[in-house]
Amino acid sequence: MSDYNSIPAFIGVDWGTSKARFMLIASNGEVLDERTGPGIASLAGVDAIQAACCAGVGAWVLRHADIPILMCGMVGSNIGWRTAPYLMTPVGVDALARDPVRFEYQGRQLFIVPGVETMRLDGAPDLMRGEETQIFGALAEGKGLACLPGTHCKWATVSGGQITGFHTALTGELMALIGKHSILLNSRNAPHATASEAFTAGVQAIQSRPVGLETLLFTVRSLQIKGELSVASAADYLCGLCIGADVKSALTLYPHETAITLIGTPALTSLYRAALHMFGREAHVVNGNDAVVSGLTQIYMNSLVS
Repeated sequence: MSDYNSIPAFIGVDWGTSKARFMLIASNGEVLDERTGPGIASLAGVDAIQAACCAGVGAWVLRHADIPILMCGMVGSNIGWRTAPYLMTPVGVDALARDPVRFEYQGRQLFIVPGVETMRLDGAPDLMRGEETQIFGALAEGKGLACLPGTHCKWATVSGGQITGFHTALTGELMALIGKHSILLNSRNAPHATASEAFTAGVQAIQSRPVGLETLLFTVRSLQIKGELSVASAADYLCGLCIGADVKSALTLYPHETAITLIGTPALTSLYRAALHMFGREAHVVNGNDAVVSGLTQIYMNSLVS
């Protein structure tokens, strides 16, 4: 006799810009099977997205005829399958569950989680898609400061089980662009840093120097020219500068947030954790893949279970 909790309840899809993750999920959040696929940016139009979804869910839809597909991320953007709205902060998981975009494809019920928008503390608008699902999956207690490192790093305040505000830092994209298209690094690849002495030196420069990142960035080149920074460690130093500046800005914006949760890949969260430690702050770490599964399960249980 099968365990009820191990029976597939829905297909969850975390569909970002660069990749998709298709998951067969039980009602208790257990991932029973998993596949990956291309990101939205590499798919030319709705027909290509539909084909990628069919390839991703594969035989699952044949074996489990009635289960729905619940998607989050860039699949709901203006380059995605259907455009999902942005909900203005404060936003709780119940609001995401209440108003997903609903449609049918080949007789299957599909749902796309809305994104979230906010007016930042500096008066500028900001947006997120996909991160909201991870945040609710990671912050079970519903309070604190969440940081999601990545191409576009998100820092979000959560209170009373709601996302109350956030801002985006293009830290990852900045490092990749410098690594590929500037003279600061000899390497033409995006840097993959470690928390080395050079990384620490980069964070310390952000902490101690009276100038900003735009000025400190050139020291990636000048220190190499003067023989004070090796070519091999230059990428680590660059990442220390960029992540240090990101952390410094966030702690300036949210000085009273003491409970910090890092959500993402081990490689990135370890760097942010090291930088936060240098600023005298500690952080709890949650794997981003686990967070999105938990978040999708919460949304499924709140919206699709009658």
